[in-house]
Amino acid sequence: MGLLCRICLLLVLALAPLGAGAWQCPRIPYSSTRNFSIPYALPSLDASSPVQNVAVFTDSAGPAAIFVAVRNRILLASPELRLLSVLVTGPVGSAECEICRLCPAATDGPEDTDNVLLLLDPLEPWLYSCGTARHGLCYQHQLEVLDGKVAITTTRCLYSATGNRPASCPDCVASPLGTSATVVATSYASFFYLGSTVNSSVAARYSPQSVSVRRLKGTLDGFSDDFQWLTVLPQYRDNYTIHYVHSFADRDHVYFLTVQPERPGLAAYHTRLVRLSTHERDLRHYRELVLDCRFESKRRRRRSGEEDAERDVAYNVLQAAHTAHPGARLARDLGINDTDMVLFGAFAESWPESRVPQEDSAVCAFPLRLLNQAMEEGMEKCCGTGHQSLLRGLSFFQPAEYCPHNVNLSAPVANTSCWDQPTLIPAASHKVDLFNRHLAGVLLTSIFVTALGDVTVAHLGTAEGRIFQIVLQRSSSYLLTLANFSLGEPGPVRGAMGLQSHSLFFTAGTKVWRLNVTGPGCRHFSTCQRCLRAERFMGCGWCRDGCTRHHECTGLWVQDSCPPVLTDFHPRSAPLQGRTRVTLCGMTFRSHLDPDPRRSPPGAYRVAVGRRGCTVLPEESRSHRPLPTSRRKDFVDVLVCELEPGGPTAAGGPADVVLTVEEPAGPSSFRVHGSTTLGGFVFVEPHISALHPPFGPRGGGTHISLHGTHLSAGSSWRVMVNGSECPLAGQPRQGDGAIQCTAPAASGLGAAWVALWIDGEEFPAPLPFQYRPDPFVSAIVPSCSYEGSMLTIIGTHLDSVYRAKIRFEASGVRTEATECEGSQAPERLLCHGPAFPFESKVETASGNLSVLLDGAAGRWLFRLRYYPQPEVFALEQESGRLHLKPGDDEIEVHQLGLDAVATCMNITMTVGGRDCHPNVLKNEVTCRLPRELHLPPAGAPV
Repeated sequence: MGLLCRICLLLVLALAPLGAGAWQCPRIPYSSTRNFSIPYALPSLDASSPVQNVAVFTDSAGPAAIFVAVRNRILLASPELRLLSVLVTGPVGSAECEICRLCPAATDGPEDTDNVLLLLDPLEPWLYSCGTARHGLCYQHQLEVLDGKVAITTTRCLYSATGNRPASCPDCVASPLGTSATVVATSYASFFYLGSTVNSSVAARYSPQSVSVRRLKGTLDGFSDDFQWLTVLPQYRDNYTIHYVHSFADRDHVYFLTVQPERPGLAAYHTRLVRLSTHERDLRHYRELVLDCRFESKRRRRRSGEEDAERDVAYNVLQAAHTAHPGARLARDLGINDTDMVLFGAFAESWPESRVPQEDSAVCAFPLRLLNQAMEEGMEKCCGTGHQSLLRGLSFFQPAEYCPHNVNLSAPVANTSCWDQPTLIPAASHKVDLFNRHLAGVLLTSIFVTALGDVTVAHLGTAEGRIFQIVLQRSSSYLLTLANFSLGEPGPVRGAMGLQSHSLFFTAGTKVWRLNVTGPGCRHFSTCQRCLRAERFMGCGWCRDGCTRHHECTGLWVQDSCPPVLTDFHPRSAPLQGRTRVTLCGMTFRSHLDPDPRRSPPGAYRVAVGRRGCTVLPEESRSHRPLPTSRRKDFVDVLVCELEPGGPTAAGGPADVVLTVEEPAGPSSFRVHGSTTLGGFVFVEPHISALHPPFGPRGGGTHISLHGTHLSAGSSWRVMVNGSECPLAGQPRQGDGAIQCTAPAASGLGAAWVALWIDGEEFPAPLPFQYRPDPFVSAIVPSCSYEGSMLTIIGTHLDSVYRAKIRFEASGVRTEATECEGSQAPERLLCHGPAFPFESKVETASGNLSVLLDGAAGRWLFRLRYYPQPEVFALEQESGRLHLKPGDDEIEVHQLGLDAVATCMNITMTVGGRDCHPNVLKNEVTCRLPRELHLPPAGAPV
């Protein structure tokens, strides 16, 4: 069985049947058109130790290299992830680490080196590595291309024996708690922009400072000691922790992204953007801006009482970030140019009063131009006159201070001192989740964004070791997922890096993987249409029964057309000569959801059922097409056709349904072209074998049942009685051998011929239906009842109805209708009283007894008093037989409730078959035996 056939079978098995009513095509879940459990084998490198950092080096001449930092080592690999060499960076003090001797000797024995930073110089072929050993010192590694391969030729320790002390250590760069850095190179020097997490313990041992700008000395023996910095004030170092998540440079600025408490003394966290100017080193133009990424629910569109009602979500803690130019489509959505740089952030909602993320993620896009504009406008509010009082903020860095509001912005500004001080911009930059909360339940841990043509693709890593490749579009109602696959390594995916715009590198655990930006492959697309609908840059095409790239296909590989796919049809059978309407269900019936009639003309479709043609009904097909909804997770294509009448030689038996679609070629790159076949249809010859009941009143209303074979075949049914329609009680169920209808009224008495019409073909009943005179009910005796007591219905023509029922109703309580015995005579019916719920044995109820005669119009009501069922207690003697002593001539039986019904019912008592004329008392019944009654030795029944 081919893959496509297996897919169809799986789809049919996944389709859930609908409830009662008109048959509808089972819908196909979108999830069945792709299989995200398909494994992909990607090129990888196992570093044998948890990966700490990755850097990608490219040379203008072409060669490239991947540097992978782990504890005590830096691995150098080719772009194909073949290991080329290993540089040992620790433990410091061990004989194995040769470069450790370039720095001052360790005093406390061997010390492991965690490579906190791994950076490339933007101008020179230099690699910088900074570790946790020796208070965060750095190395510079000079790179050269030898024999077409990148190699480390020289290493220097960026350290000077003078000028470093615990209070001020310009060469102490990396913090053991985490550091983020960006290197900016000018024509005369390289500058390190550093953001480090500190506490009182780290600060006491050669503090790296929170934010600093350090110039690498031309002598390459460390950093200049005139560097500027900001650091968390001593009183906040252990209770106000700033986590530096990401840094990058763009034009005249360097940016840091941080996760930190909203303010000192508060446990709630948020994300901030830090901006530093590359034109000054003293941090006077240091700015911070809160980034607000959120999901806004549309409650007004939902029912207020819904349990799973959406809620607004603030995604307050950044997990990863990347800056890139957007594709044309997303740029248009965001109202910017595709030349603008955009900051893309993977955010998560944290647990209350914590920065620990929940499994609920979002991606927000912040155009840098608008962020810079917000910062400038915020400074104008701080410095300009006429604004309300504002704090400069950053009280963890500097003393609290209000904005001066002393500059008249309507005139030329001469005094710019207000701008020369670090400031928290007094407004948040607000953006909404591009994924519209479709990543609830997922924790994103890395992000890399690329523009492929006019499409913007986010490559997202998750905490569970998966990679998502999703098209970014503004607040879409669905995710356009290109790929979703597992790296096969448990743990969060980190370190997304790009290589020359065609490859990405991800890390998880001890491994590094290489992934093409166009995705891992196409095999996860399960259907032809989904395969060919994939973005063109993915290079997918249909090869026999699967989706592949061209080089993976050994047969015919197509990118422009797909055959249709049938998953179901209805009905499953039809009469030989009838014009049965057949509903076809499936996918890829048309190339567009709302097709232009010129693109999908009726002539583009041909349907055959066995040897019979089936004429497509365009309007009927369109009326069956479900309306699209923004939240729909399933779909189905529908086509309706009408069978052409079979010839006189038509024979019954199984038949295949064949759908052929040949859309004309057009400007679009995709059309439907081909055939699909689905078995399971049967041509049958319906036959009526019995009619039940055979009679009913002339006024109509009798529920007639036609029994036979194949009566539920076809798509439409009519029952005619002497030319008048007998309304159907419901649509026949497939496989049923019976059809029910309600007999119409007749103009006279006697025989009436019955016929069943299926899709225009007639099938007569073997016997006629007999119309009898209409019944009439005149009385009910007795006038009271209890459960199981016998009631007699008195009237005329009571034998005209096949079935009679009675029902009692009192105080809003209605019993189930109970069926009466067959009519003994035209003027009398016997019925047993239905059960009525009483709470006690002494309660009674007065209500209405309804007489329901099958086929008779209306019902008859009679007032009746209902009693609890009386109870007669057994005789003390065995087997209910009476034994008397000589001289006894009276017996008594104990009872409960008989005295209540004695006034409206006739109560008899017999001994040995002789009536003894009982006397009903309060709790007993007494009876005097007849003188002529002689009891046998064995006793007599009572």
